Amino acid sequence: MGQLLLVGADSTIGQAVAKAFLEDDWRVCAIGRHQERFTNGVQWVYTVDDVVDISQMMQAAQALEAYLQSLGGHSIDVMVYTVGDIAVQKVHEMSLETWQRVLNANLTGAFVATRAFSHLLSAEPHLFYIGALSKNLILPGLGAYATAKAGLEVLAQVIAKEQPRWKVTVVRPAAVATRFWERVPFRMPAKVLQPEDVALRILETYYSEPKSVLDIVPE
Repeated sequence: MGQLLLVGADSTIGQAVAKAFLEDDWRVCAIGRHQERFTNGVQWVYTVDDVVDISQMMQAAQALEAYLQSLGGHSIDVMVYTVGDIAVQKVHEMSLETWQRVLNANLTGAFVATRAFSHLLSAEPHLFYIGALSKNLILPGLGAYATAKAGLEVLAQVIAKEQPRWKVTVVRPAAVATRFWERVPFRMPAKVLQPEDVALRILETYYSEPKSVLDIVPE
């Protein structure tokens, strides 16, 4: 049984990732804001108000370490970061608070999670970060979101160079049927991915040849 750390377990993609790994007989350790949205069956849960609050995340890491020690000293084999946020506003109209909120969820939170839980990872872990097809994001109003997702790819590349034994993958799905579409003034495309499609590709990629970038598009 492998150990999965899922940061953003209350997101739509996070829920699907938990389900896919549970069905593959993994132990799932779930972190997020809304425990009521966590997938049934996860073996360890912890709620945080803000993934960029380093003190909260370090407390979560301490709690997770105690849990893993109770199992005999297991470590985390896979970490999947699925936290995200979006705002559609032109740069000259966007408040600094909105800019920071979007970057915090998509980029800074990924750094904080990696920093907080790095000592609990196995010798050769696989880290997955949910990115996006950045070429599709260079649109009016998406300055913060596009910047965050582009920065996430650079962060992942740096982590991979700093930790040569780590496998680091940025997952770049096309449009996914999630709650994001309720928050943007765009119409969901006719062809979209389901969250389960993304989750299964992450699981498949773990078992196959590692990729630095995993693009997922509808068939």
